[in-house]
Amino acid sequence: MIKFNLLFFIRILMKHLGLLIAVPMFLAILVVVLTKNQPKVYDSKARVYTGFASGSTIELENTRLELNKTNIAYENLLNLIRSRTTLEEVSLRLFTQHMLVEAPDERIIGEEKYKELMEIVPQEVKALVVPGDFETTYRNFEAYKNQDPYNFIYELLNLNHPDYSTEKILERITLKRVSVSDFIDIAFQSEDPGICQNTLMILTHTFIDANQQMKVNQSDEVVSYFQKELNTSTNRLKVAEDELLDFNKRNKLMNYYEETKQIASRKEIFEMEYQAVVQKFYGSQSVLASLEEKLNKFDRKRVNNESVLKLRDRLSTLNFDLVMLTSGRNTDSLQREKNKVKVNQIKKDISGVKQQLTIAVDTVFTIDHTTDGVGATNVLQQWLENTIKFESAKAELQILDEKRLEFEQTYARYAPLGATMKRLERKINIAEQEYLSLLHSLGLAKLKQQNAELQTNIKITEIPFFPIEPNPSKRILLVLVAAIMGFVLVVFTILVLVLLDGNLNTAERAEDKIGLKVSSIFPAINSQIKGVDFKYLQHKAVTAISRRIILNQFKSEITKMPVVNMFFSTQEAEGKTFISEQLIAKLCDLEYKVLHISYDESAYPSHPNYHFIPYTVGDYLYKIARIDEFFPAEATIDYTAFDFVLLELPSIIKHPFPVKLASAIDHSFLVVRANRSWTEADRNALQLFKEATTGPEPSIILNGVKVLEMESVLGELPKKRSRLRRWFKRLVQMRFFSKTKVS
Repeated sequence: MIKFNLLFFIRILMKHLGLLIAVPMFLAILVVVLTKNQPKVYDSKARVYTGFASGSTIELENTRLELNKTNIAYENLLNLIRSRTTLEEVSLRLFTQHMLVEAPDERIIGEEKYKELMEIVPQEVKALVVPGDFETTYRNFEAYKNQDPYNFIYELLNLNHPDYSTEKILERITLKRVSVSDFIDIAFQSEDPGICQNTLMILTHTFIDANQQMKVNQSDEVVSYFQKELNTSTNRLKVAEDELLDFNKRNKLMNYYEETKQIASRKEIFEMEYQAVVQKFYGSQSVLASLEEKLNKFDRKRVNNESVLKLRDRLSTLNFDLVMLTSGRNTDSLQREKNKVKVNQIKKDISGVKQQLTIAVDTVFTIDHTTDGVGATNVLQQWLENTIKFESAKAELQILDEKRLEFEQTYARYAPLGATMKRLERKINIAEQEYLSLLHSLGLAKLKQQNAELQTNIKITEIPFFPIEPNPSKRILLVLVAAIMGFVLVVFTILVLVLLDGNLNTAERAEDKIGLKVSSIFPAINSQIKGVDFKYLQHKAVTAISRRIILNQFKSEITKMPVVNMFFSTQEAEGKTFISEQLIAKLCDLEYKVLHISYDESAYPSHPNYHFIPYTVGDYLYKIARIDEFFPAEATIDYTAFDFVLLELPSIIKHPFPVKLASAIDHSFLVVRANRSWTEADRNALQLFKEATTGPEPSIILNGVKVLEMESVLGELPKKRSRLRRWFKRLVQMRFFSKTKVS
């Protein structure tokens, strides 16, 4: 991974400084050219009061502010303004206004726009204009537009005309609610000040009318629905009430429940009276029978005398008439007054009959005692009294039996009427509840209708103004944006390429890709880079590798034999010969004896401590197992006299290498260029080499590293820097108080 810091970032950008300047400059110049003839833009604004949040209302319930409902109302209004229907009407009315103008008027349409309009309008459309009559002309244009989707007006409204296209008008409209208030700001931009003001004016009036019409129509539909349902419910209720009225008329009922209650009460009293009369009747009948048994046969014949029987019949008839008149059947007050006279007369007649019956009985009986020893006079007197009671009870019982039959008939008549009455009343109750519910709903609907009319009363608090000056040009801003975007684009591209770069480049990436430790790095020498001491960098790099080799010699257990160091690479032209040359010169300067074995016979510096043995590359290398096998046959070389042996191998991918000898190598170094990637072939070749060696794992010598990367190993490089540059470097490295020495 790349160690990405601010200094690294700045150095990468400085390498592409020309590109970072050229691209933004090119884009800025391009924008300047493209915006050379940019038209002026005018802006106008209107403010309307909606009353959605705090407006007037006549609702008596639920008067608290509902934020969600208010937001929905605002969204509905904004969507209505943006709707295609609204914009088409605005566009067509604006076109109508311009067609009615006989000459350019800056308050309506400028000269340039008017000239362009007259050039594109066909003659058949101009013929639809009625001078001085806006509404008629508007209707003519509307009818013409609706004829087919290919006529001039339809295309004018739906294609790309900058002033009449609905899409273009929508793009130039800006809607904004003023904070959380009831106000909405509506802004519009146009290249003509007159068109700008009039478009906004037409838009405000159009959407206000559309909103009011929509709200009123919705409320009217609801009110009409409930009014219709209420009329139907009223008819159903009237029909149900008429059915009950007709039922009462047919059955002669005034108040069914009161009548049945009175009948039940009268029946209860009647039953008590009836039982008393029955008891009286049977009691008198029993006593009378007992008395008649006490009379002998002769006496019974006498009491059954014709005159006595006639008087008994007369008494029974009078008692019946008396009971009939006093039973309460006639409820008419006048009739009751007449009955009083008759009752008094009948009572007198009954009293007279009783006296006659007493006299008749007294004259009939002549004996003093009964067969049982009871005085005949007493028995006859008792018989007479009981006869009178019996006849009276008999008459009453007869009348009460008739009255009981009447009660049964009344019950038989009223019993089914109750069920029918309940059904009719239930039908009326249901119809009445429905009627009341609909009446309540109608009231609420009318209330909401009035409330909607109040809330749809949107007012224009700030009419659109006529813009005198155009908006400030955005040309400079566009140029700056283009330059910044060009700079950012170049920076982004550079960073992406750096991050995606597959080359080894740095020691950290080399260790990560190859899997070995880096022992030293060598810089890439570039004469175009000024102010860099490459000899110093080479000296530092050679010192690092020579120090590593000398330390390896000290660690070696066999001190009498030279330390064999093998330099190899997976590919050709990795810089092994160059590094060997620098290393040999350094070791020789340190008075070490060096034996150099290489396939490259380039000129090497002569030194008394240096000896070179060349060899040719061939398949025989596979069989070499010792260093002395590289020596010529005629050579007499004391191998043990050397301190170090440097064996340089060709590319192990393309050429053979001494596999048997590799196991006897003390230390090996993989030389690899920093400006290339590590391929699969490199990995396979290195793996084969590692399997063939038994000594220490190879280390990497990274060659051709960029100068900026050398600081990661060697520290800050000696370089001539101005005071400003030194200060800036400390700034990006966050080293504000760093010193170059102790004091």
